[in-house]
Amino acid sequence: MGAGQKRTVCIPAEICHGERKKGNTLKIRKSEVVQTDCVVGGLLRRVNNFYHHNFRNKEENMKPWISRSTILVLAFALMSGLIVTEPAIAKEKVYKVQVPSQLPVSHPLTKAVQIFCDTVNENGKGRFELTHFPAGQLLTDKEIPKSISKGTVKISLAFLPWYSGMIPDIYPYAGKVTLTLDHALRLWRGPLLNHFEQRLNEKGNAHIIAPLLYSFKNGYITEEPVTKPGDMQGMKIRIPTKVMAVEVEALGGVPTVMSSADVYMSLQRNTIQGATSGLPSIYVRKWYEAANNIISVKPAPVDFHIIANQKWFDDLPADLQQVLMDAGETASKKCTQMIVEAENKVEAALKAKGVNIYKVSIEEYNEVYNPIMEPALNAAAVKMFGQEMTDAYNSWVESTR
Repeated sequence: MGAGQKRTVCIPAEICHGERKKGNTLKIRKSEVVQTDCVVGGLLRRVNNFYHHNFRNKEENMKPWISRSTILVLAFALMSGLIVTEPAIAKEKVYKVQVPSQLPVSHPLTKAVQIFCDTVNENGKGRFELTHFPAGQLLTDKEIPKSISKGTVKISLAFLPWYSGMIPDIYPYAGKVTLTLDHALRLWRGPLLNHFEQRLNEKGNAHIIAPLLYSFKNGYITEEPVTKPGDMQGMKIRIPTKVMAVEVEALGGVPTVMSSADVYMSLQRNTIQGATSGLPSIYVRKWYEAANNIISVKPAPVDFHIIANQKWFDDLPADLQQVLMDAGETASKKCTQMIVEAENKVEAALKAKGVNIYKVSIEEYNEVYNPIMEPALNAAAVKMFGQEMTDAYNSWVESTR
């Protein structure tokens, strides 16, 4: 009840007088006023006068009696809320969410996910409680898609090729490639992101909150030096998903799908002779201790994504949906900045560790590698995704160039 508003509360007089005044009713008019002794006393006198004026028993020509202490108790109860005169305000729901991610704690993406969680918790003003579980503490790579789709996990970091078993065309590619970061971001945050979102909505019961740049400078780390096509011939090369198999085959390698957690030991045991990943991941995971040659054939922009279960997200109040999206945008911008800085530092750090890095220039790629790579990538794309999807991807690359 607002300040200065009044409410009349009716109390059967029999509470105070018993059966003899059962037909009478005591009315107390309550106002929200500052409760001081003086005001309360004045209120009580007015209540008492009101009672005597309106409920004088004319037949008996006498005043019904009610003790001052009884009125004091009733007035205090009304003012303190012991007598409820309005429905209680419902407590707002708090959304407690566990957020798994898979990369090492020191990786920029892990830090970006933590920024996301902290920003959501702060801007949610107590309505969100997001707890981050990095480094695969909660789920493995392969468990993420089904967990998000079923809703057993509400929010997670995900690499979309993990969805290829559920959504075959989730992560398309073709022969055209991006060779600069600006071009890559225009593609990956434009038509390609729209494609990801549509497919996840349709088949994965998932919603993209934000893209997080995983790497731009990537490479193949190998036991033996690789500087030209054919040098990789016969080498077993670890790839994170079968989508990347075509490129390895075009270079002469034997693609082997493997979790990043198994690469270090596999290189040491010579189970594989090389692996592909972003430079920060190669450095953080210390793969350079088991192999010391890296070739960067072409920049390979790779995004991870913060995703949410679609139904859970849709059921959130609109203002909380916006809190998640805004926090995702903040984390995305910060992640791009961290990755660019990290890749520059990591490249120097790897060289300081004695790693030999061979970078294929744009000119060399176009002259030497593109004649090999583009036909192979286009043929594989048509086989995997169909001509329409292949043509669409190539057109997206050209339209964002």
